Amino acid sequence: MELTEIVDKEGNFTGQIMDKEEAHDKNLLHNEVAIFIIDDKKQVLLQKRSANKRFDPNKWALCAGHVDAGESLESAALREIKEEVGIDITINDLKPFATRELTIRDSNAYITYFYYVKSNLNEKNFTIQKRKNKPFYQVEITKNLT
Repeated sequence: MELTEIVDKEGNFTGQIMDKEEAHDKNLLHNEVAIFIIDDKKQVLLQKRSANKRFDPNKWALCAGHVDAGESLESAALREIKEEVGIDITINDLKPFATRELTIRDSNAYITYFYYVKSNLNEKNFTIQKRKNKPFYQVEITKNLT
């Protein structure tokens, strides 16, 4: 069971904590993080989501995930990077990026907070999470992030 905090549209904790699947079933807002892993060539690392995922199966995505109950946004981002791609970064490596994004679907409502990390590690340095079924894909970005 993965517990998450229910938030309002401003991202404020409402006092409710529940399993993330129950939050999805009830379409209650919760926080998520997404991390752009960018190299010096301005390429972003993407992962192909598993065919078994409830939401967006088989789609290319950033390193991302839910914020656990009691966890800070930054701690969640560090944890997700370690879980999904197997690299250790520090909070100093993590940079806020863009504004938060509110997404409300029929069965999944969440607020995503974006971060980026600069890394010149190549695919061989990453460990793909077992739930992920495909390797990485890099796409070029054009916006200067410094």
